[in-house]
Amino acid sequence: MASLNSEVQDRGKLYKFTKILTLKVAQIVVQSRQGKKISHECNAMKPSDDGPPSSSHSLQWFNLSIPDVPEINRDTKMVLNGEVIEALSNVLCIEIILRTNEGDEMVLEVWTVRVAPGGDTSQGSVSTIYYRMSIMLKSTLSISRITPAYKLSRLQNKDSYIIFHKIYGGKPNLDLLGDMSKTIKVSELQTPIGKIQIDVVYRTKMTILPEDRRTIDKNVLTTSDKIMVKSDHFPKESPRKTYNEKKELDLTKPLTAGAFVDTVKIRELHETLSHQLPPESPLTWLLAEKDKLERRMKVVPISEDESGTAAEETRPTSRPVDVPRLPQTDTHRYTSLMEFPFAEGSPIAELASFYQECVSAREASASWSSVGVRPDPGPSLAQQLQQFEEAVPVFDNMVASMFSDCDSSSGNN
Repeated sequence: MASLNSEVQDRGKLYKFTKILTLKVAQIVVQSRQGKKISHECNAMKPSDDGPPSSSHSLQWFNLSIPDVPEINRDTKMVLNGEVIEALSNVLCIEIILRTNEGDEMVLEVWTVRVAPGGDTSQGSVSTIYYRMSIMLKSTLSISRITPAYKLSRLQNKDSYIIFHKIYGGKPNLDLLGDMSKTIKVSELQTPIGKIQIDVVYRTKMTILPEDRRTIDKNVLTTSDKIMVKSDHFPKESPRKTYNEKKELDLTKPLTAGAFVDTVKIRELHETLSHQLPPESPLTWLLAEKDKLERRMKVVPISEDESGTAAEETRPTSRPVDVPRLPQTDTHRYTSLMEFPFAEGSPIAELASFYQECVSAREASASWSSVGVRPDPGPSLAQQLQQFEEAVPVFDNMVASMFSDCDSSSGNN
């Protein structure tokens, strides 16, 4: 009966030591990543190697002076939740994360504390296990200073990056550490309640890639080449291109061959397609472009011509008046002069449209100026001839005076 009670007491002590060991591991790892210089006053008390400290207020658990940060203890106890063995069987993880001032995050390392089943009851006394736990803490303290995260933590500041931690229970996500991550087995201890293991997996490639980002902004798009592109990178009037749409193949356009292509095979392909496709007139696609350009070049709508015709019919006139119009062939001639192939959306097309508007305006002004009663050309021509005959003597006198001036100037010389 006495041996049974002592065994129960020993297991209770091991549960307590395991819990304190887990709390101290979290304190060592997190405090070493805060970038602060740790200094302690000398303790005159002689440490004990065979059991816990005599005073509950002493900080010399496992012969190490490790001050407790309340926030770290609170996070660790929330994961343990009073059931140390069950919580450590599910693995306790301490994740160290780097966050830049731009909001990018990168996991630097993951520390794990676990209790594997299959304890060894042949181990020594509780004091021996306690001493070996202190060695485990010292190993954790030493290895926490040799990983790359420790050097980064000493250089952190608010202007560049900061390092924070996350304590949780469950299987760690080692994919967040990137490729070529390394694992260090810190320590291992066989106890009657199970095998206690402390490991660390740390990152070796210190580069932040787009796929490593935890959160992606709503106004940021990710292309197939892993490049982050903001939604306002392209102007709003720029059409969005969808790569899933099938490109239409125009069989009327000639085929083009690229560089280093076998011309013999291309010729055979042309002959094969010429037999399979129905015969078409040559350069049909150019004629289609011409028709499209002609429809675009029409400036005066048909509705305006119809309204002008209706106004002429309703106007009260004493006799019909013939309105001269330019021949249709002239209009076609002007249009053919301004046909520029492949000029859609270019300054040449704008010039052609402006010229067509000027031609249409001139035709309209000529047609309206000719409306009315034409004057009789007979009397006006006779009056002009009479004026010219009366001005003949004046013209002769002017010519004679010019010759006299020339003779006088030559005589003086």
